[in-house]
Amino acid sequence: MARRSPEQETVYRCEDLVESAIGSRALDSRLVSHWLERVCEREDVDLPGIVVLRAAPVLLASADADSHSICLRGRTTTAATVLHELAHLTCGTDSHGVLFRDEFVRLARAHISVEWAALLHRTYVEHGLEMSPWPASAHRR
Repeated sequence: MARRSPEQETVYRCEDLVESAIGSRALDSRLVSHWLERVCEREDVDLPGIVVLRAAPVLLASADADSHSICLRGRTTTAATVLHELAHLTCGTDSHGVLFRDEFVRLARAHISVEWAALLHRTYVEHGLEMSPWPASAHRR
């Protein structure tokens, strides 16, 4: 596995803090496609392929833009994990920079809760990560 950048480590740490504080919906990995299909319809984006593999010790999920797919690991996942990977596909980057973070917050606001997205946005900012202003998360780019 490639070494994570400090920015990527901070992004994951922030997401873990929000999941610990509020949590997001648990999803059975075998049935996640139904939930993701509704999300993609609302977002007017192509439904990615979904691959479910056995649990991995470090990696919970990944996105592959070339095959427009998301790989989930383990029997269950969370809405936050799925939206994190979808954000990589919809913003077209595998980095965890501001474009990705803005997209993930926007998706979380629309498909988890405003409270969850607001806490994530605030946590990113408090940890020194650049973000667009909070009101921008309400609008699709």
